[in-house]
Amino acid sequence: MHKYSIKDLADTCGYARTTVRDWVTLFNEYIPSQEDLDGSIYYNDKSVEFIHYLKQLRDRKLRKNVIREFLKLNPEPLSSKKIDNKLDDLLKNNFVLKEKKALTPTQFNIPYLKVLSDGKIHHVSEINELLADYFSIEGEQRENYLYGGDSKFKIRARFARRELQVSGLVEQLESNTYRITELGHEVYRRFPYGASISLISKFIKERVNEEQTDRDINTEIFEDSDADNENDITPTEIMDDQFKRINNLLALEILEKVKKVNPKRFEEIVLDLLLAMGYGGSLGSGQTTDYIKDEGVDAIIKEDKLGLDVIYVQAKRWKNTVGRPDIQAFTGSLEGKKARKGVFITTSRFTKEAHEFVRHIEKKIILIDGELLGKYMLEHNVGMSEDRKYIVKKIDTDYFNVEE
Repeated sequence: MHKYSIKDLADTCGYARTTVRDWVTLFNEYIPSQEDLDGSIYYNDKSVEFIHYLKQLRDRKLRKNVIREFLKLNPEPLSSKKIDNKLDDLLKNNFVLKEKKALTPTQFNIPYLKVLSDGKIHHVSEINELLADYFSIEGEQRENYLYGGDSKFKIRARFARRELQVSGLVEQLESNTYRITELGHEVYRRFPYGASISLISKFIKERVNEEQTDRDINTEIFEDSDADNENDITPTEIMDDQFKRINNLLALEILEKVKKVNPKRFEEIVLDLLLAMGYGGSLGSGQTTDYIKDEGVDAIIKEDKLGLDVIYVQAKRWKNTVGRPDIQAFTGSLEGKKARKGVFITTSRFTKEAHEFVRHIEKKIILIDGELLGKYMLEHNVGMSEDRKYIVKKIDTDYFNVEE
C-alpha cells in the first residue's frame, strides 16, 4: 500500500494542495491515516478514495457544518447516487420542526423554490400548505403554524419569499399569488440541497456576468452571517449584520415598486428624491417638465432663488441597460439649454461605456442606477415609513466617577 504525504495526497487526487490541506484539517478524524515510527503522519489509498468522496460533497455546494453532519452518518465513501439520496433524507430531517423551534428564513429558500418548481401559479396560503407538507408538519403543530395567526413559520416563509422575489427567482402575478421564474428554476437545479441567499445571489451575479444579459435581474449580494461562525460573533455584530440585511432587502423591494409605476409618476418620485437629498436648497424648488414635450429633460431643479444654477434631470424607467448613446443624447439636451449640470436616473443599469463617457466630458453628469436609487430612497425616507425602533444602551461611566 502506498504512503502519501499531504502534498502527495493532493497531487495523486489531482486537487489543489491548499484545498486538500484544508480538508485534512477540517475532517481529519474521517480521513484514514497512520503514524510512522518517527511520529510523522502519512496517508494511504483509502485516504485517496475519501478525498474524492469529500470532493463530491463540496461539488454539491454544502457548507462545512453540513458536510460534518453528513459524515457522522456516512463515514464511508458512497456512490454519487447514494450521496444524493442520503442528502435528501438529511435535508428533510434537519427541517423537521422541534418543539418551540422554528425554521430559519435561510432554510426556506430552496424548499420554497421546490414547491413552486411545477411552474404553476400558487396562492400564498397554498404555498404554506405545500411547505408544511414538505417539512412533515402535522397535527396541532400544523394547525398552530398555518392557522394560528402570524406564526413564526409564516413570518419566516414570507421573509424568504421577499428575498427570492427581489432576486428575480419568484414573481408576483396578482395579489398573494406567485410563480417561479426561469432563473428560479436555474437556482433550484444548482442548489437542490439548500443555500443561503448570499450564495444564491453570488451565483446570480456570476450568471448575469457570463451571459452579458439585459434581463431585469438584481445582482445585489445580501449579507448574512455564516452559520459556521455564528458562535464567534457578538450580539452587537449580529444586530449590525441583520440591520444591513433588512436595509438591503428594503432597498431592492422599493426598487421593485418603482419599476411598476407609470413613467410620469416615476419622474415625480425622482424629483421628490433629489429634493429630499437637499438639491433645490431650502426652497425645494423643482418641477417636472411637460411629459409630451420634455425635449430630453424630465425634471428641473433650481438651486437658487433666481434660477441662476439649474440641474436638469432625465429619468428612465427601463429594463434594458442604458448605454453611451442615451447619455450622449442627454448631453445634447443640456447643450441646447446651455446647462452645466445633469442627473440621469434609471431603474436598470448603465454600461461601462456610459460611465466612461461621463468621466471625459466637461459637463457634470451624475449617473444613478437602480441599485443606488433604491438605497437613496431608503436613506432619505422617500416612499418609506418607520416600522419599529430599537434603542441599544450602554453604561455611562462618567455617572459613576466621583471627584475626590
